[in-house]
Amino acid sequence: ADYLKHLLMPAMVIAFGHMGMYIRQTRSSVLEVLGDDYVRTARAKGLTERRVVLRHALRNALIPVITQLGLSIPTLIGGALITETIFAWPGLGMLIYRGVANLDMTVVQAGVMAVALITIVANLLSDIAYCLIDPTIRYQ
Repeated sequence: ADYLKHLLMPAMVIAFGHMGMYIRQTRSSVLEVLGDDYVRTARAKGLTERRVVLRHALRNALIPVITQLGLSIPTLIGGALITETIFAWPGLGMLIYRGVANLDMTVVQAGVMAVALITIVANLLSDIAYCLIDPTIRYQ
C-alpha cells in the first residue's frame, strides 16, 4: 500500500501528459467510424446505441489509437526518466540518469538497449492487439 501511495503522483504525471492525445485520437476515430455502413446496419438491426458504439464503432476506432500508443512508448519512457529523477523513484530512468552523471557508459548503453528492447516488444504487442481487436486483420 505504501508503494502504491508513492507511485500515484509519478504515474499521474506520466499519464496526464499523454492522455489528452489519446482521448482526442479516440474521439476523432470514433466519430469517423460512426458514419460507416456497418454501424448504420447495426443501428438498423435495432441494437442499442451503447452496443453499437462499444461493439462496432469502438473496436474499429481503436486501431489508430493502438498505433499511436505503440509509437509513443519511447516518449513515455523518456518522460519516465525525467519523472523518476524529479520524484527520486528508482527505475530505469534514474539508472540511465546516474550513468550519464557518473560518465558510466556501460550503464548508459545497457539502459538504452533496455529502452530499445521495450520499444520493440511494445510495437510487437500493438501488432498482436490489432488481430485481437479487428478479426479481419490476419498475419501470415
